[in-house]
Amino acid sequence: MSQRFLSIAILGMTLASAAAVAQDAGQQSSSAQGGVEEVVVTGSRIARSTFTTPNPVTVLDSRDINNLGLTNVGQVLGELPANSNFFAANNVGLGNFNVGAQLANLRGLNPFFGTRTLTLIDTERVVPQATGGGVDVTLIPSMLVASTETVTGGASAVYGSDAVAGVVNIILDKKLNGFKGQADYGQTSHHDAGDTHFSLGYGHDLGDGAHFIIGAEYENAEDIGLCSQVREWCKNGAGLYTNTLYAGAPAAGPAPAVAPNGLPHYVIGPNATLANQSRTGVLTPCNVPAPVCIPGPEPQWIFNSAGTSATPYNPGSFADGAGVFGFSQGAGATGVGAYDGTTLKPAVKRYTGLADVDFKITDNLNSFLQVMYAKSEAVNRIANGAIGPIALEVANGVYVPLSSAISPNNAYLPAQFQPGGANALGPGGALLGFNMNGIAPARNETNNKVVRITGGLKGTISSSWNWDAYFEWGQNKNDQHLFNNVVGSFLQFALNAVRDPGSGNIVCAATLPGPGFNAAAAGCSPLNLFGSNNASAAGLAFAFRTLMEFSTLKQEVLSANIGGNLSDGFGAGPIKAEFGAEARRDTADVTHDLADQPWYNNYFLSYGLDYAGKVSVLEGYGEVTVPVLKDLTLAKYLEFDGAFRETRNKNENETTGAATNGQSVTHNISSWKLSFIWDLADSFRLRGTRSRDVRAAGFRELYESYAVSAGGPFGTVTNPQNGQSEVITALTGGNINLSPEKADTTTVGFVFAPREGSLQHLQFSADWYKITINDPITGPPFGLGVQNIVNLCFAGQQAFCDRIVFGTPGNFGTIRTVNNTAVNLGQFETRGVDFEATYRLPLADLSNSLHGDLSFRLLTSWLYNMTIDNGLGSRPVNYAGQSGPTAAFGGFNTSPKWQSNFFVTYGSGPLTTTLQVRYIGKGTFESITAFGGSPIAPGDPGYSTTNPNSISNNSVSSATYLNLSGSYEFGGHVSVFASINNLLNKDPPVAPGGNGYPTNPVYFDTYGLSWKVGVRAKF
Repeated sequence: MSQRFLSIAILGMTLASAAAVAQDAGQQSSSAQGGVEEVVVTGSRIARSTFTTPNPVTVLDSRDINNLGLTNVGQVLGELPANSNFFAANNVGLGNFNVGAQLANLRGLNPFFGTRTLTLIDTERVVPQATGGGVDVTLIPSMLVASTETVTGGASAVYGSDAVAGVVNIILDKKLNGFKGQADYGQTSHHDAGDTHFSLGYGHDLGDGAHFIIGAEYENAEDIGLCSQVREWCKNGAGLYTNTLYAGAPAAGPAPAVAPNGLPHYVIGPNATLANQSRTGVLTPCNVPAPVCIPGPEPQWIFNSAGTSATPYNPGSFADGAGVFGFSQGAGATGVGAYDGTTLKPAVKRYTGLADVDFKITDNLNSFLQVMYAKSEAVNRIANGAIGPIALEVANGVYVPLSSAISPNNAYLPAQFQPGGANALGPGGALLGFNMNGIAPARNETNNKVVRITGGLKGTISSSWNWDAYFEWGQNKNDQHLFNNVVGSFLQFALNAVRDPGSGNIVCAATLPGPGFNAAAAGCSPLNLFGSNNASAAGLAFAFRTLMEFSTLKQEVLSANIGGNLSDGFGAGPIKAEFGAEARRDTADVTHDLADQPWYNNYFLSYGLDYAGKVSVLEGYGEVTVPVLKDLTLAKYLEFDGAFRETRNKNENETTGAATNGQSVTHNISSWKLSFIWDLADSFRLRGTRSRDVRAAGFRELYESYAVSAGGPFGTVTNPQNGQSEVITALTGGNINLSPEKADTTTVGFVFAPREGSLQHLQFSADWYKITINDPITGPPFGLGVQNIVNLCFAGQQAFCDRIVFGTPGNFGTIRTVNNTAVNLGQFETRGVDFEATYRLPLADLSNSLHGDLSFRLLTSWLYNMTIDNGLGSRPVNYAGQSGPTAAFGGFNTSPKWQSNFFVTYGSGPLTTTLQVRYIGKGTFESITAFGGSPIAPGDPGYSTTNPNSISNNSVSSATYLNLSGSYEFGGHVSVFASINNLLNKDPPVAPGGNGYPTNPVYFDTYGLSWKVGVRAKF
């Protein structure tokens, strides 16, 4: 235990003891003195009224949830401009991680496999549902939610690790008395995404201070199909293309020079198709023999549906520069659309239940016990992996970079390609591009089960001193299956189909005796991918297998707090304090059925290898609030608050069989917060905070075993020595030596809330924030990026050369392996302003003939700086305002500069209606091009089509959505309600890329008009 931690503990016990004696002498509690009911508000451990928090706190309560027709906490978070819905149903796309879950992501600062937003239930920790530490907020029965409080600012000193971007605290309705329930159904105007939802809650006083609540929820949310098949705006197929002839091409041998084609380097346009793919097969002849197949100058060929012949294939525009996952424009009449395999929304079923009982043991001692169970089943009918085959080993560890290798002796080849045919293949054979979605689409099924048991005690020491303690045990089991995921080596065996000299049957060449025999091909069935319907079930079953991952996460937390009045203070109110300690242990065990899948490393898409680990945390904190001035000119009230937390974080690798098994690393971390509240007048308050916040690495970042990939997007580099593309082995995964991230957060703002006059029902706040994250954790799986590592080594930076294994030391022609594991590097900085306003207008104030109230609420976020320094020597990039692609696997998520939600609610007697206006401001498509510079579009200074950073259009249009909801109550017990989202059925702006969409689904509506109707009851 560190000296600082011990000092905090001793100080806390000493002050608590002294204060308890003082309180026993008869000091009154501040709530009794001030006449204001005090509660624990998120962002502070010290009881205070909701108006007196020094941190910006946005609250959406059960009334807001009902008025907007929301059915779970995930939808509540979607209403907050400060939250980026990156992991949500509307952004599953080609995804294979956390399918069906929704994770809080304040400021868009979450890394792909981590979280910088802490999610709590009643200020208590929750076992994670993702190996990155995130909590699926949809797994809480909505009938038991009293409110959701969101702190958009650092709170590590108060709550601990992960609270860098803020805290989401879900408050349960523990005072619920009686029964309430809801049943509803909704779908889109396209007659898809049917959603059936039931939720029940019940509470009852058991007598003698005991109270019981129980709730259950069921939801069956159907999917939305393939983007280009179900939405007209998606059929347009907007894509980003790379124009390799933007600057022309010099003469090469007999080939003459090519003049620039007059188009910029990057072009956004319609009719995007997947490069070199079709559902009947595209053949690209090679001009050099195996094992390295280099496409030759001969034309490409596309097979007819029967697979008996082929005709020249039009690869479309820009195809040469499209890259492995790139798009060509208008490739062939039978080309595959870029979004023919992108699911708009997965199917998700949820079953949740929660029970809580509070009971009094003595007059000064209360206890509670809470049990939660939740289960979700999600299906993404076409997931990433269906676009293959991509990179396949052909011999001696060498991988073909584009597609599968076809031998000139293939028995299924049409006569025109066989020896002596009009288009006979040379000794190098050919590459085959074939899109599998039509015959064996990849399908992700993700099942999640969570059990959480929490129990605790609460006691009173004196009239103002209280204590509480709780213990939480939680377990989350997650299993996911990716069906029809290609095994590269097996596909190569199956495609190398020849005739058995003995029987004359077509067999896999690797099963025949002789030098080509390979024992790994046992059970191989030949596969014919020429044409649309010639693939045998046996051949597909051999080459395409089921990738699995089974994760078990456990959490144990023991926490204790004591708080009360330290002294009477200086006349402005008592000095209050809260002290506490917490011990926490999180474990993860992630397996992939490796024993039954010895071919695991040859999957095209991999979840990584098995890993296991433990994180043990011991920490203590103290928070003190000191009122300084009261009822003075320009100082109606002045208060300072400070908090400090000392944490010991120990990471232990428990991966069976790994060289790192048993390795442990311990970090001692300090976090702190200083804040103030200054009421210049009864109606005007200044507030501010300055904090040091921390985030410790998550399980994947720490323990994920090296996942080896060769070829494809993670294992291909352009050699800076010769400019040639080369396949290398990339080591990706976790790093137990990662240091905790440290962030410095500053917020300064004001609250204007008149207590009388015509504006007495108005409250307006504006808060400026700045968050700087030092040495953020980068990776996995991208890490630094293999290309960056190679480039920086070539530039002479030895630290990056140490991450490369050469065949011959220092010889860039012999790169073998690049270590791209997670690392602390660079700096993130984000700045902006949050605005919130509420106003209630009693209509009777306008005229005695009018009835009811009009309520207005505005939530607005202005992001003007999001500067990312990747630490690799390149210039920092300001991503603020980028509403184009929000890439997967990144360390953060970009967002528009302006986002706003405006609500107008009319209530009169049994009728309540709400009109919502949601605004996403105009943005930029990208902040940095693939070439590495600032994008330059027509009209920008210095624009030229020959500029390597030129782009045809670098703007994304704004979007405004209208939502309408209403309810009518009968007899005080039953009400009917309805809601319509995207009332005008607006299509999303063009912003291709990201997770496989022609728009950015994180911010723009991709469903179209959707409606919901339902009934609520309460007794």
